[in-house]
Amino acid sequence: MIPQDLRHLPPPEPMEIILDEVEQMPAGEVRAWILPHHPVPLLPMLEREGVQYRFELVEGGGVILVLSRP
Repeated sequence: MIPQDLRHLPPPEPMEIILDEVEQMPAGEVRAWILPHHPVPLLPMLEREGVQYRFELVEGGGVILVLSRP
């Protein structure tokens, strides 16, 4: 899995892209995105969608958001 780098996009574009993709994620799928910081406003929305998430730090700044749908 290669994360999609969204650090260059202005808000709210990264959140919109992630939410659009989450709606289409089938069970068992894992996807990842590189973001400039923890997307705190996005987390409750992900929980409502029933996806699991975790973060990995990016060397040089940013985080990788990894989502999976059980």
